[in-house]
This record gives sequence, C-alpha cells and structure tokens, in this order.
Amino acid sequence: MEFSYKLNSIGWADVHLKIGKSEIYMSPSYLSEPLIDLVRSIEILLPECTPEDEVKKSIEFEWDSEPAIHNWKIERKSEEQIQIVITYYEDGIKKNSGQVEFQEVCDLNMFIFKIVNILEDLLKNHGLVGYRKQWYAQDFPISSYLQLKYVLTHQAEFPLTTINPNEWNQRIDSKLTEELRLINQVFEL
Repeated sequence: MEFSYKLNSIGWADVHLKIGKSEIYMSPSYLSEPLIDLVRSIEILLPECTPEDEVKKSIEFEWDSEPAIHNWKIERKSEEQIQIVITYYEDGIKKNSGQVEFQEVCDLNMFIFKIVNILEDLLKNHGLVGYRKQWYAQDFPISSYLQLKYVLTHQAEFPLTTINPNEWNQRIDSKLTEELRLINQVFEL
C-alpha cells in the first residue's frame, strides 16, 4: 500500500493512493476538508474513537477538486478489512453518473498506519500554525491524530477521565502531558 498527502500550494493538496491493483491521484482543495473528513471517517468506524451507539459500518464524504468531486465510500468489511470506493464526478455534479476510479479492500490497521504517517509528515513539515496558514486558515486535525495514533500503538481508546458520567454537567478530560508525549514521539525518530 502507498498513500501520500502533501500540501503543494495555499489551499491545495496532492494525494496518491495505491492499494493492490488500484491507484488514484487527486488534488483536493480547501473548498472541502479532505484531511479532516478522512480521519474523522476512520474514527467513526472505530469503537475505540467513537461512542458505541455512534459507530458506523460505512461512511461517505467528498473531496472538492474544483470543479471535480471525488466521493469516498469506506465500508468496514470485517474487524480487519475495509473497502474503499472512490467515485469521480468530472464537473462536480452528482446528478450525472460518476465513474468509479478506485475500488479496493485493504487492512484497516495498515490504512490507519498510513494515515498516521501522513499526519506526522504534515506536522514535521508544516507544524500546527504553518499547516493552518498553508491550508487556507483551516486547522490541523490534532485530536484525530492523537486518537488514531493511540489506537494504532495501544489498540485501545485514548485515556479519558469522565466526571459525572451521563449527567447534565458531565465533564470529559484528557491529559495534556500524554498528548504532548505522543506528539513529541514524532520528532524523536
């Protein structure tokens, strides 16, 4: 599997995905939130990142490539496998029939590993503030990165403390020290 996501100019990314015999190149823009949509979609498939009653088996989102649209559908086929289908709409009009340009089944943990690597490369290359400036004032998905990194390394939910669970004044906290430790690992390699 190959997966890269690089910011190439203000508000544009170059993306390459290759799994098995399927391969696709995309150039999404800031008119959509491609990175956030991707990482949050993976989180929604994972019980370690999403409340049990909100976990989904399938999720869809769109990347705006001006004027084209790439519609992603990610479906959990088993505990270990997901299927990715990417349909291309040339003029961004979904009423017209799209063309399936990518369809492949892959290992979920390997896909998460590739996403975490992409996120770490973006952190190393741009930093948090630099990413925001480069991606046309949209923030880096830091909490999603932390959750996916934790799931990948510990196969468990990110450690949280809940005060007054299921009450109107419920409070959920994480430890900044643990979050910073995970971020610092990126730069220790």
